[in-house]
Amino acid sequence: MAAVKLIFSQLPVPTPGPVRLVFGDDDAQPAIPDVTLHGSGRITGLRLHIGLRAGVRLVGGGRITGMRLRIAAKYDINVSRPTVGGAGTRWQDAAALSHSARSTWQQSAPLPAGTRSDWQDAAALAASLQVRWEDSQQLQRAVRIAFEHAAQLPTAPTHSGFQEAERMQTSTAAGFQEAIRLPVAPLRVRFEESMRDRQVRAGARFEVADMLAAAVSTGMGIAVQLPSTWGGRFQQAWTPRPGQWQRPAPPKPGEPCYQPALPAHLVFADPFDASLPARLVFVCERHGPDPEPKPPQYVIPLLKVYMTVHALTAELLPGREPVVLRDVSIASDDDGYGWSFSGTGPEHLLDQLAPLSGLPRQIRVTLDGISWVFAVQSLSRSRRFGEHRVAVQGASVTALLGDPYMPEQTWLDANGATAQQLVAQALQFTGVGIQWGITDWYVPPGVWSFQGTPLAAALRVAEAAGAVLRSHRTDSELIFAPRYPAMPWEWGTTAVNVEMPAAVISTDELRPDARPDYNAVYISGQAGGVLGHVRRVGTAGDLLAPQVTDSLITHADAARQRGRAVLGAGGKKLIQTVTMPLLTGGTNPGLVQPGYLVQVNDINEVWRGLVRGISVNAALPSVRQTISIERLSA
Repeated sequence: MAAVKLIFSQLPVPTPGPVRLVFGDDDAQPAIPDVTLHGSGRITGLRLHIGLRAGVRLVGGGRITGMRLRIAAKYDINVSRPTVGGAGTRWQDAAALSHSARSTWQQSAPLPAGTRSDWQDAAALAASLQVRWEDSQQLQRAVRIAFEHAAQLPTAPTHSGFQEAERMQTSTAAGFQEAIRLPVAPLRVRFEESMRDRQVRAGARFEVADMLAAAVSTGMGIAVQLPSTWGGRFQQAWTPRPGQWQRPAPPKPGEPCYQPALPAHLVFADPFDASLPARLVFVCERHGPDPEPKPPQYVIPLLKVYMTVHALTAELLPGREPVVLRDVSIASDDDGYGWSFSGTGPEHLLDQLAPLSGLPRQIRVTLDGISWVFAVQSLSRSRRFGEHRVAVQGASVTALLGDPYMPEQTWLDANGATAQQLVAQALQFTGVGIQWGITDWYVPPGVWSFQGTPLAAALRVAEAAGAVLRSHRTDSELIFAPRYPAMPWEWGTTAVNVEMPAAVISTDELRPDARPDYNAVYISGQAGGVLGHVRRVGTAGDLLAPQVTDSLITHADAARQRGRAVLGAGGKKLIQTVTMPLLTGGTNPGLVQPGYLVQVNDINEVWRGLVRGISVNAALPSVRQTISIERLSA
């Protein structure tokens, strides 16, 4: 460390004692010298008042018995701090005052009031009817006609252009006539029966030829070897030439053509034929690159917090009058045909939602922008102290096609039609449309015979094809869809509708649903039907499900669809019930509807399943949807 020189601007203090060094003092203020105070003595009950200034050191020493010392120090920095400015604010904490609260709205008492409507049942009034036309009285009068039966008058002989002529004898000449047979000379024939006692030499055009010797030449012989250049894709390899050589990467192990599991089951496509040589040709069914997987239709992202804001509204159709609803529950599943609804509201809903002209009223319920239209089927009231409540239940508007709103009818088809045409005939004049999502087939004349409501007829056709019948959420439309859009063993390679993380699931429940693992089934029709053998591809078809007989199985397409539903329901399954929030916007799906194929990125596994049912419970501010998923067992 370099030497540091200290330069002092003041003289040394002559009195021995501590010396304070102040670096950076610019001598702007006069220095205050240090003062040393010495005191000694023997004082009893000493009281001392001392005024101190900065820079004064007090030293006391002595031997005093019972000495008590009180020192009051005052520090004056000699700085004036006047009030420079004041800060004011327009708001401050107000004092809490008690005040009576008055509300503009309160529970009003029901008052009888007259109801006025633009239309009402008119009273029948008696009035005389006057018509412009009536049956007139028949009057006698002479009738004159322009034509009548004329009297026959004698007239002159009538000449006609044609009459019966007299038969005259004339000679008739014809180009052809029956000729008179004339005697002619004996006929000469080329062949006749010859006498057997005569030997006649017979000649023929073909006979045995004499063998002649002739030299035979051919165009082929011992060939002369000619040089020729041959080209091929493969040749004898040689030692690499001087230069850079890279070691080839070992081939990646690929997926085997078969699953190496024992015992190995061989499934032959053709029957055994003893006349053919026994040649086994094995073909790899897993050839070719895997296709690009399709992205999911909806993706629920993985977030730390899922925040939702819900809105619930209801209105009476067609006038769109607001309907007050509190707790709402909406559900649908593949074992039914549409959406069901239940909710609660105030007591005036009894009058507002009462049937009109014997038909149920219709309401539109909208939850977070998702709408349903329901027909109100029942109303019930409950009362308790301080609370009057009305429970409302309803279903999709397609429920008006069934009992008790539509009478039973009888349908017979004598001309033949397709299955879709049979449903269209049952729904004729009802205003309900059809969304056909299954393969149509032809039903011959005389096969279709059904008695019931139009809704029951649609369910009967869906049952024959192994399909599910759903209802549109807002429109009067029935939806026919296959029970298994993709078979359970194909779910791993099928594009999913919704992909979700396990973090979005609030509660779940898992229960087994094991069934026999069938791989084949016989589907049979009746009069005019067909017999189909539906087998799972890649299996021997040795585990047969019970035979299914249906009169509408009249085509291979109907048998194939019914067989897919039977085989898809077999095997070891799990039913997982999942409760999750209703997420809308962005890539969120909103409702996870029946028929969706979902993928759940669980904690220790990733699994897929088919949604079979959904239930939405809205008790604001909380909204939850519970979905039932059919999945394969691990």
